[in-house]
Amino acid sequence: MCSIKFYILINYQDQKAVVADDIPPPVPYSAPYPSAGQPFLETDIQYSNLGMLTVICFHCYALHFECEKLTFSRVNHPKFDMCCLQGQIQLPFLQPLTEILHNYLTGDDYFSREFHNNIQQHNAAFAMISVGVKIDNSVTRQSGPYYFKIQGELHHFTGALLSHADQTPMYVQIYILNTAEQLNVRRANNNNLDPVVMDNIQTMLLDSHLPYWPVLSCI
Repeated sequence: MCSIKFYILINYQDQKAVVADDIPPPVPYSAPYPSAGQPFLETDIQYSNLGMLTVICFHCYALHFECEKLTFSRVNHPKFDMCCLQGQIQLPFLQPLTEILHNYLTGDDYFSREFHNNIQQHNAAFAMISVGVKIDNSVTRQSGPYYFKIQGELHHFTGALLSHADQTPMYVQIYILNTAEQLNVRRANNNNLDPVVMDNIQTMLLDSHLPYWPVLSCI
C-alpha cells in the first residue's frame, strides 16, 4: 500500500520518473468524461432557432415567439398566458411624455446633452426624500458597468417637513417654498447644473406631475 502511494507521488511531480519493476502500473481510466469535462469544440454546437418575435397577443399586444403560444390556440388566434393571462391582467397605457422631457430625452442639443450627462444629479435635486443605505464599495470601485450593491436594509429618510432657520431646505422642504425660492435653493445646492434645464424641469414637475403642490405651498 505504501509503494502505491509512493508511485503516485513520483508520477505526479515528475512525469519522467522511473518506476521500479515491482510497482504495478496504474489502471487506465476508461470511463467517458462527463459533458462538462470534455473539450469544447465549435462543431459540437447545436443551434436552436425560435423564429421571429412577431406573434402578437390579441389582449395586451405583447410580442411572442410562435412556440410560446398555448397548445389549444388556433392558428389565426394564438393565445398566451405569460404576458396578461389572456386578458385577465389589464395595465393602463403609459401617459405621453411632456414636451420638455421628451425633448431632453431624445434631443441632441446643448441642453439635452447637459441633461443626459447629469441625469442622476437632476433626479436627486428634485427628490422629496433621500435614500438611507449602506453601500458596499467592493464592487462599485471596479472597472466595467456600474454596480449598486448594498449591505443591510434599504430605507428612506423623510426628515422634518420644515427646516430650521439656520439650515438650507432639502428634499420635500424645498417644495413648500414658492417657485422662485425653490429654484434658488436648488441652484445653490447644485451650482454645476445648468439653470435653464433646472428651471424647465421644475416647471414641468409643478405643472404636470405634482397636483398636490398647492397644498404643500400653503403650509
